Amino acid sequence: DEGCKALAEVLKINPNLTSISLSGCRGIGDEGCKALTEGLKINQNLKSINLSGCNSIGEEGWKALAESLKINQALTSIDLSECHSIGNEGCKAL
Repeated sequence: DEGCKALAEVLKINPNLTSISLSGCRGIGDEGCKALTEGLKINQNLKSINLSGCNSIGEEGWKALAESLKINQALTSIDLSECHSIGNEGCKAL
């Protein structure tokens, strides 16, 4: 989660990032995902994010991601494959 918080800060100030892959980062939980989404709300240059296999993210994290997508119009690709932790509420939100 601490790494995601740091990455979120980078997303807020670095307009050059267009793609990030956090595939298989099992240490990302709700708090890390929520922090990441705060960066996504500000960064309008990121086109792709890969969260495949991030199974420690719970319903609250997925809901936060869904909320950030209402603001971020730049993302065109989000890989959530193998994210078995997306439950009914997270799926509905997304």
